[in-house]
Amino acid sequence: MLNKIEKLCRFAFQFSNMDTYFIDNTSNINLEYGLATTPEPLRPYFSEMIGHLNLYDIDSEFDVLFHSNSYRLNFISAKVNDGEKYLGSVVVGPFLLEEPTILMIESIISDNKMAISLKNIMKQYYLSLPIMSANKANNTGEFLSYLVSTIHFYIPNNSNIGTLSYDFQTDSVPFELIKENTDLAIENIETRYRKENEMLHAVESGNIELYNSILTENKSIMNSPDRVPNDPLRSLKNNGFVLNTLLRKSAEKGGVHPIYLDSLSSKFAVQIEKCSSLQQVSELFRSMQYGYCDAVRKLSLKNYSSAIRRAVEYIRMNINQDLSLDSIAGDLNLSSHELSRQFKKETGKNITEYINNRRINEAIYILENDHISITDVAFTVGFNDVNYFTKVFKKLKGVTPSEYRKINR
Repeated sequence: MLNKIEKLCRFAFQFSNMDTYFIDNTSNINLEYGLATTPEPLRPYFSEMIGHLNLYDIDSEFDVLFHSNSYRLNFISAKVNDGEKYLGSVVVGPFLLEEPTILMIESIISDNKMAISLKNIMKQYYLSLPIMSANKANNTGEFLSYLVSTIHFYIPNNSNIGTLSYDFQTDSVPFELIKENTDLAIENIETRYRKENEMLHAVESGNIELYNSILTENKSIMNSPDRVPNDPLRSLKNNGFVLNTLLRKSAEKGGVHPIYLDSLSSKFAVQIEKCSSLQQVSELFRSMQYGYCDAVRKLSLKNYSSAIRRAVEYIRMNINQDLSLDSIAGDLNLSSHELSRQFKKETGKNITEYINNRRINEAIYILENDHISITDVAFTVGFNDVNYFTKVFKKLKGVTPSEYRKINR
């Protein structure tokens, strides 16, 4: 029976293209097939999610259940029975029922009392998840229902399945022609590698304009040779994984913290594998290139000293906490006086000004969501006093949070 369940889960994974689990009647995960990896900072929130789904209700008439939670993540489960005995459930997900927007992410963070510093990581993770319409979700539920109904049918261990082959012939190339073209081939390869290095340097600098000009002038430089000649889609995907790694390393050299890059790289890796056409992969390449350039532009700390990089990252990751010069210096084992002096010198702001600017900029995005109150916005970005939040907001933006919300509706 376990062997049959394992095959069933593999089928469900391959055809649904979603993470698939078998959870037994004691709520333990026995089998797991997955594409997506939950980013490390989100695991305290999401790691126990699968095991806590309400999969079995003795009074329920349904064999297939749909599950949603406060993170707006959705799952579909199908019960596996042996006669009257419930063995467990096959679960697929998570998936989304709508395109993830920044407003949606901010609502989830607010509803679940999460740190606002997780916003970018949450956004990247949610962009890596599959999106299904309600109709597609229902069809997937019907597919799982049919699949589990076959559990008692005989499944041969050694099925006789033919092999798909694609035969083609290529004319042999005369040695003289190879010799004549050697110098040209070397020149083309050297040119391609030089231009690739220029593109990666543009990413390291966060210079999207330079990147575009190089790409426009040299449209063929990303067309690497096929490493899997009989499978062009697989070959292009493999090139995509290599490109993802190169772009990640370039952005890291550009001063972006690994915690952001890990999330971005994981999202693109999942999206590459899920592509089903050459066109999709090619379009994704452009999104990857822009995504890493944009990360360098917005998140690079390359021009700061080591101490100030650590301080800025600490502020970014703890923006919703009670922050002060002494608390930051203490946690980073730095001198308060030296940190204050150096921070002002390198950023042009004292620490309190920098923190308030970061908090107000975060608040501006959250204010776009009318469902989150001004008080909740204040607490989400680290202000414990809504009146002080309003005072700082007006000082920096010229209007109160309420007025800003009305103006920008």
